[in-house]
Order: sequence, then C-alpha cells, then structure tokens
Amino acid sequence: MRFKLQFIFIDHILRIFLLLLAVLFTLILVLFWFFRMDITAKGEGKVICAEWEDVKPEIDGIIKNMEVIEGQEIKKGELLFVLEDRERKLETQSSLQKIVEIKKAISTIKQNISIRKQNVSSSIDEAKASLSGAQAGFRIMEKGPKDEEINLAQRSIKRAGQQVEKAVLDFDRMEKAFSLKLVSRQELDNSSHQKNIAQTDLALAKDQLALLLNRYDKDQQDTARAILEKQKAILEKAIARRKEIEILGQELIAAQKGLITEEKRMEALTKKLMLTQVTAPISGIIMTYDTKHLEGKAVSMGEVVLKIGGMNEYLIECKISEKDFPLVKPGQQARVTMKPFPRGEYKLFSAIVATTGTDSTSGGPSAGIGIEEKINALMNGPQALTENYYPVTLKLEKPYYILLFGNRYEVKPGFSAQVQIIVENERIATLLFKRVLRIKGKLTWDNIHL
Repeated sequence: MRFKLQFIFIDHILRIFLLLLAVLFTLILVLFWFFRMDITAKGEGKVICAEWEDVKPEIDGIIKNMEVIEGQEIKKGELLFVLEDRERKLETQSSLQKIVEIKKAISTIKQNISIRKQNVSSSIDEAKASLSGAQAGFRIMEKGPKDEEINLAQRSIKRAGQQVEKAVLDFDRMEKAFSLKLVSRQELDNSSHQKNIAQTDLALAKDQLALLLNRYDKDQQDTARAILEKQKAILEKAIARRKEIEILGQELIAAQKGLITEEKRMEALTKKLMLTQVTAPISGIIMTYDTKHLEGKAVSMGEVVLKIGGMNEYLIECKISEKDFPLVKPGQQARVTMKPFPRGEYKLFSAIVATTGTDSTSGGPSAGIGIEEKINALMNGPQALTENYYPVTLKLEKPYYILLFGNRYEVKPGFSAQVQIIVENERIATLLFKRVLRIKGKLTWDNIHL
C-alpha cells in the first residue's frame, strides 16, 4: 500500500512536471512567434558637428593672445584671438599725424591764395588806372595843343600889346605934361609903372604861348611814351602775379590728392588693425585642440587657425565591420550611447543612418569573430583575424542632453559613442529559422521571403 501511494505521488509529480514543460514550451513558441527581435550592426565612433567654420586670419601676423580654449562655447562676434598689432598701431599713428600735417598745409595754402588774390587784384586795378592816365597823356602829346588854346593865347598877347601901346602913349603924355609942370612927379612915376606892368603882361602872354607850343614838342612826346611803356610794364607785372596764384593752386591740388591718398592708406591701416582682432563668424563650440600653444605662432593670411563647430546638429562618424556593412542602409534607425557619461547614467540616444562609406580602413581583431574564423586563424596565422571597417555617418536626433537627479549632461563634439544600427527587425522564430537554413546552405537572401 505504501509503495502504491509513492507511485501515485510520483505519477502526479511527473504529470505536473510535464504540464509545466508543455506550458513553458507553449510560452516559448508564443514568444518566438509573436515577439520581434532587433538584429544590429555594432560600431564605435565619435560625435562631430554637422556644420563647422574654419577661422582664418585675413592678414599675416603673430598670434599675440588666444582668448578661447578647446570645447568652449562662443557666440557670433566674440573675440577669438588677437594678432600682434604694435607695428600696425605705429603705422596708423604715423599716418594720422601725416594727415594732420597735410590738412594744416592745405589751410596755409588756401590762406596764401586768398591774400595773393586780394593783393594781385588791387595791384592790377592800380596798374590799369595808371595805364589809362598814361595813355590819355600820350594821346594829348601826340595831338598837340588845341586850336582854342592857341587862339586864347594869341588873344591874350594881342590884348596885352594893346595895353602896352596905351600905357606907352599915356607915359609920353605924362612926360610932356611934367615938362610943362602940369603933373607931379608922382603921377609921372605911376604912368611909368603902368607901362612896365603892361609890358610884363605882354611878355607873360608870349611866354605862355611859347610854353603851350613847347609842351607838345618831341621831347615831351618821348617822355609821355616812356611813361606809357612803364605803366604797361607795371600792368604786365601785376598780371604776371596771377601765375603765383596758379602755382599755389597746383600746390593745393597736389596737397589735396596727397590727403586723399593718405586717408585711403589710413583707412587700409585701420582695417588691418581691426583685422588683428579675429572674432567668431558663427556661434558654436571651439573644436581645435590645445589652443594656448598657438600663442606666439606666426600665421599667414587664409591659414586655418581654429575650427568652430555649429551646435544646431550633430553627426556620428563610426566604423562598421565588413561583415555587417552590407546590411547597413541609409535611413535605418540606430541606438547610441555616449561613453563620457557616467556608467550608471547611460542614455540611449536615437540616430538615423545618413550615409555609408565605400573606403575601407584596416582595423584590429574583431570581438565578434566566430568559431570558423578562429579555426582559420589557428591554421593560417593571426593575420587572418584582421578585418576591414567601413565608415558610416549617422544623424543624431535631438535632444542632445539628459537630465538626471538635477544634473544636466550635454553631448559635446568629440564624445566617443557606441552605435547599434538596427539592420533587421523580425519575429524570433523567423530569425532562428533563417539561421538554421543558412547554416545548412539551403537559404540565401534572394530566395527567402517570410
């Protein structure tokens, strides 16, 4: 009886065990049939900026001060570095001083021109007036005395002659009367005096006529001609002084041209001086390693000194082994983890395959080598373990940070990343079936459709 009870107990236990096995097998079948599994291509890469700008100085120089460091976030227009500017400052100050001197010289020339114009204008006016007088006098000398003047002088002589005749006749009468003692001595003297006056007036009238005639003789004409020529020479000399004004005008034009040239030079020097301060062309992050060692370095115009990466979009450049590369296609989803984040604070970021490369680079031994490859390596040597890797670029999707326990962890260019590209997503049963058939060689990618 006791043995029978033990047998019944064991029977129940076996039944329960078989039932549990059946349930477990059913659950496994359901899991394999209804649940899907991702097949991924793994790789490692680095975060880079989708857009970046090369910072190049527009002039030659030596870097005096570097104001930024690697990884620093900067805004557009922020100062990046300063080139040595001592010589350019000296040149700018020298040019500025020269401009001041030229402006002073221009002001002096303008004042001299104004004074010369006034003096020359006054001299010309005086010379013209004197010349007009000399010309009038010469014309009078050439024409000689007027008939009216001669007639007037002759009438004066005739009248004076008549006065002399009358005075002589009166004097003769007075002498006779004096001899007869009819007049006094005083009356006789008065008559004699009147005769002398009349004779003197006659002589003066004749002298005036002679003087009038002598005034227009050849010597007087020569003198008038000489005065005329002298006044002409004075006028020509006064007019010639206008050339002094023209010369000053030419000096003024030359000074003004020199001022324009120096101002252009000053503008170029000022621009070059401003170019010694190199600012950020865009907002972003400094991607150049160890920027401080660049201080004191001589750089040429157009030489790349810094790289600034834009922070609007990030890419991931990674390498995929040649075994998985044929499965990678643009547009596939990927999961990304950032190595610099603390181990316990990993976050899966999303990414999309943007491009797949064609150039392979030789890598080291692969961690995913199968048993066949290992056997082949034992037979042919360790060089058989090396395989090629192909570049793949992924577009990292936003947000580019995680918030955890009040801390904000941001993705930065240069971070190392682990990438899992989802190349397949099918039922577990289908994947196992494909693997079994593929091992037996009965299935290829061209003749299976599940």
